[in-house]
Amino acid sequence: MTQEHVIVVGGTLGLAMLSMLVHYEVSFYLRLLLERHSGFSRRARIMTLTSGLFCSHVIQIWLFGAGGWLMLELFEHTGTLGGIAHIRFLDFIYLSAASYTTVGYGDIFPLGHIRFLFGTESLVGFMLLTWTASLTFVEIRTHWQDLEDRNNR
Repeated sequence: MTQEHVIVVGGTLGLAMLSMLVHYEVSFYLRLLLERHSGFSRRARIMTLTSGLFCSHVIQIWLFGAGGWLMLELFEHTGTLGGIAHIRFLDFIYLSAASYTTVGYGDIFPLGHIRFLFGTESLVGFMLLTWTASLTFVEIRTHWQDLEDRNNR
């Protein structure tokens, strides 16, 4: 295994773990916030949850994008981006968003060892987006049950 392989694999695993940790912590604290403020309206509860989780996803996208940019800036033999003439930092954020959300537009694409980073990001993004969907569903189901209980009184 070459030095570039080690850098990309190690960086990818570190970013994946950090991303999952960020998502867990944001989810945990949002749940605590909602439990402590049970007087929030239904709308406020859902908006608090979804806004907080959205911000978590944006942070994670930026983490992966910045990580990819840093790898290529510090270690030029880890790869490059194709489909673009002049690579800028925000191009990495764009590629990260396309990878994280599994959209994968293809107008900008990773070349070389860095492909491992953005391929793995798709898996991490899919996992964390479905986690968000589950948390949101649980919150909405709670509200539906509250409405049903009030209507049955």
